Amino acid sequence: MKPWWPRFIVKPRVRLVRPRFGMPARPPDILVFGVFFFAILFVLGGNIYTLVKSPPAIATGPNGEPIIVYPALDVQLGLEGMVASVVIMIGVIGLGLIYYSSRYVFQPGYALRLMALGMILAGGAFLMVTYLMFLKSPTRQSIIPMLDMVQALA
Repeated sequence: MKPWWPRFIVKPRVRLVRPRFGMPARPPDILVFGVFFFAILFVLGGNIYTLVKSPPAIATGPNGEPIIVYPALDVQLGLEGMVASVVIMIGVIGLGLIYYSSRYVFQPGYALRLMALGMILAGGAFLMVTYLMFLKSPTRQSIIPMLDMVQALA
């Protein structure tokens, strides 16, 4: 039996199926790790305080010199949170390199270099955090007048 329409019109042979909506694909693990890593750095660096209080980035002293780290534990400048986040990130990268060096058991030279670099980064971050806390500690307040007297005598 011939169809009654012309030959140049072709009946499509398409089978329509109902679309299935399933769970979306899982994001890559490195992306999830990166998002959580930067969120934790943001919180540990004290940047929530910076968002809530909105302090100035840098303060100035009585002579006009910039103060990057405010010498009090209850006040934080805007730049301090960012500096703390970067220092914590350097320390975590150092600890990660120490852990990563354990994968290279059969390449002791490479493992030793990774471990040494990780120890340098983690130790340097620890020393930087210690120095920043020394700058902010209240016991340093009693040292400042003596430093001013020594600078005046010199």
